Amino acid sequence: MPNATSGKMIASVLILIGAILLIGALFTPWYSYESSGHGLSETRNYYLGMPSTNGTIQAACSGIPSCPTQTSYSNQNLNNTGNLAEAGFFMVIGAFVLGIIAAIIGVASRRNPRRTAPVIALAALALVLAVAAPGLFAVALPGAAANDFPGHVGSGPWSSFLGSNSTSISGITVTITWGPGIGWYLSIVAFVILLVGVILLTRYRREPPQPMTAPAPVVPTPSTMPPPSSPPPP
Repeated sequence: MPNATSGKMIASVLILIGAILLIGALFTPWYSYESSGHGLSETRNYYLGMPSTNGTIQAACSGIPSCPTQTSYSNQNLNNTGNLAEAGFFMVIGAFVLGIIAAIIGVASRRNPRRTAPVIALAALALVLAVAAPGLFAVALPGAAANDFPGHVGSGPWSSFLGSNSTSISGITVTITWGPGIGWYLSIVAFVILLVGVILLTRYRREPPQPMTAPAPVVPTPSTMPPPSSPPPP
């Protein structure tokens, strides 16, 4: 079992890894929507970011002549979904910054028990934001998609966070699938790693008490022994 110093070092490294994964989540899609039928297919990936930022929606199409490879939530009139992507963006950024600061302070002060409490506080805040971002995205996305597609029919992202559906339109069967992307899963993994780091920091927040040792016994030497007493006079 590691001692307090090495335990806090391991915890700080884990927090750093969790923060790095959050940055990876910002550059990978958080949601995907795929449709295919009659030789046509389209895949749309949705990223976190500002609603007006070009490239937050990226598409790959086959057999569809007019298919923008990248666009934004604002250009697609996905205002509610764009606001959700913006909220998640700032949550992940905040969790990353707090996690980096906590990891740096944790490594620098791993031998100072008095500075462990601020590190735990920063890491805990990063932990909360790291789980709030994917949690809010999963809970609020169906409602946001329903508002962005008021004339929706059948099942889709407006009805559940994850699913698939096949619909017949004018004799053509169209299959659609939707669900979270790799960025969403990365944020969950980052949360788990941050959680382990916070638990380790809490466990090793104080140095264990040192066992008390009894003083070594003093062995008398000839120089310290009292002189022999003389016999009493007769």
